[in-house]
Amino acid sequence: MGYHKENLKEQLVKIAWDICEAESWQKINMRLVAQKAGVSPTAFYRHFKSKNDLRAELMRKGFQLIYEGRKDLNIGVNFAAYGAHVVRFGIQHPHIYDLMFGNNELNISLYPDLEALSAASFSGIVAGVRGRLPNQPERKVLLKAYNVWASTHGLVNILRHSNRTGEKAETLNWIESNLEEYLTMTTFG
Repeated sequence: MGYHKENLKEQLVKIAWDICEAESWQKINMRLVAQKAGVSPTAFYRHFKSKNDLRAELMRKGFQLIYEGRKDLNIGVNFAAYGAHVVRFGIQHPHIYDLMFGNNELNISLYPDLEALSAASFSGIVAGVRGRLPNQPERKVLLKAYNVWASTHGLVNILRHSNRTGEKAETLNWIESNLEEYLTMTTFG
């Protein structure tokens, strides 16, 4: 399958995304991506100076998906829906989620647009907390937002990695099926 030069960068990102989704970021190398695109590694490096540039692009795409899902939600009224959206993203895209939120060696400050998207994903939580805690000092809002953010990420890991047996399975299955209710209950209930 050949790609037109004008969309080669998009195709390289899609191929890398697909590899990451199926296996993990660690399985991606530039030669493999170039080979799957039917181009030389030199062509790959015309679009990405390093593997970190590709990593930043995959992370950017993940944050865009999270941000896009936020647009349809009235976060100030139902911010639990936003938390549930992030949890579902983590379950549906586990390797991309790990790339975005895991122990990342990427210096995100070198990619200002990625840094802004990352900040926007957290700002959804802040907006939701602010809506639930009107007239509270900013520090209290931020402390609660960090607590919610940490709980959301912890929940992703629990749902992805727990051995679901017996009563534990019943509870975790209920949580996964009722994310908005669970997040509302445990955050402000």
